[in-house]
Amino acid sequence: MTSPPNQPKSRAWTNHVSTLVSHSLRVDLSSKERLITPVFFAAIVLLLFSFAIPEQDPTMRSRMIVAQSLLAVFFALQIAFSRAFESERVDRVFDHIRLSPIASSAFIVAKLIHVLLIGAGTMFCAGVLAIILQGQDPSLLMDPVVIGASILTLLGLSGLGVLLAAVTLRAEGHQIIFPLLYFPLSVPVLLCASESLVQWLETHQWNDTMRGWSIMLIAFDAIYLTLTIMLGAESLE
Repeated sequence: MTSPPNQPKSRAWTNHVSTLVSHSLRVDLSSKERLITPVFFAAIVLLLFSFAIPEQDPTMRSRMIVAQSLLAVFFALQIAFSRAFESERVDRVFDHIRLSPIASSAFIVAKLIHVLLIGAGTMFCAGVLAIILQGQDPSLLMDPVVIGASILTLLGLSGLGVLLAAVTLRAEGHQIIFPLLYFPLSVPVLLCASESLVQWLETHQWNDTMRGWSIMLIAFDAIYLTLTIMLGAESLE
């Protein structure tokens, strides 16, 4: 994956990211279980919600859709985080990363994109199932505001997850340390996302309350993504 001497560094970095992302996707496609497991996990969480709370006030359905979808994706993403660096850890890739022409930041960004793609697919499936279970209009999934809020939510959760997975990679008992750090740190993203989505679904107006929650969500995304690229890359070196 070395680049020609006259190739700009930015272009070489981009090529490294795209190559790493395609490699990760090929690994997932070689084992369908890696792709299906998060979706099945999200579906089980949604079905449990549906059976546990069969009767709902119609005014609460939008809140239930948001809560069910976000929680289903939140828990399903744990599977993606646990596998984010699995193959590299088994192959002891990080013992030789300093000799590699690939920058650590490219490696982290590629893992982030990989997790985002898995999360996007899982969130779409969870949203479809939640809407079906709640008897809502499927066109809700095409709402630009809902799509934008969902993307921002995935960015925050995925950035934080990849960061903590990289930082705790070499720690003893990282399977325990990761959730202890991830669960409380993800609360601001989930809170801002749920409040902004509920405000939009209930009022369909871009009011001051929704604007405030959306700005906070973007701020937490920026913080977590910046830390992911800076600290995550440094932890791999």
